[in-house]
Amino acid sequence: MSMIKFCVRLALVAYVVALIALYLMQDRMLLPAPLDIPGTPTGHHGAYDVEPWHVDGLYAGYVATPAATAPRGTFVLFHGNAETAENKLPVAEVFVRDGFRVVMVEYPGQGNRQGKRTMLAALAASRDALVAARAQWSGPVYLVGESLGAGMAAQAVKGNEAAVAGVVLITPWDTLASVAGEKYWLFPVRWMLHDPFDSVAAIERYSGPVVVIAAQQDSLIPIVHAQRLASAHPGAQLMVLPDAHHDDWFGAMHDTQWRQVLSWLHAD
Repeated sequence: MSMIKFCVRLALVAYVVALIALYLMQDRMLLPAPLDIPGTPTGHHGAYDVEPWHVDGLYAGYVATPAATAPRGTFVLFHGNAETAENKLPVAEVFVRDGFRVVMVEYPGQGNRQGKRTMLAALAASRDALVAARAQWSGPVYLVGESLGAGMAAQAVKGNEAAVAGVVLITPWDTLASVAGEKYWLFPVRWMLHDPFDSVAAIERYSGPVVVIAAQQDSLIPIVHAQRLASAHPGAQLMVLPDAHHDDWFGAMHDTQWRQVLSWLHAD
């Protein structure tokens, strides 16, 4: 009997230690340091130019601008975890070649941006990016986010609904709490998160166009979360990529799909 009690106590201690570790390490888990930072994308790229972007005088990412024509609006692009702004030039190129300026936002502590790498710092930087883009340039502003960046884009909309011309959420969660609850079902993670990052609630007052792009084979954030997000928002357009996984969705997007996205945003 004493051995059983010892094992039970040991299991409880291990559980509590794991609980504390999950709470303290959640920022590192959600925002891991990128293993490899690509070279800076600055310079002339034929049809567009890329230069560092600054907010309040400090580096905050990059901005890509059409070389031959005046931009007809701005897309603000938020990357996923284990990435940096340097990774997002291929996605930015889709919009910049259609005549838009594209801001590739960096989060504090990621890539070449100084600061503390936390989810709340990334959220503040994402919201600041929208405000800064609108202050710096005229014309419509659209938000695009991938994975964790989709969560940032959704949160940036909240309270700024009138400032956003359209939103594209790629391989998104409905709430971070629901995804975490599935993966760490043994722990009360819904009550442990510093913020539930509820994308459904964040865009519930937004009346502009919303496009959700989902990967059917996504095992990191299963497609059901994107479906819930789209179905919870009246008028949202859901595009499903049948053969795509979480990390290869971009390769499954072709000109036809991108033209449809721009049409749904009324940006074609």
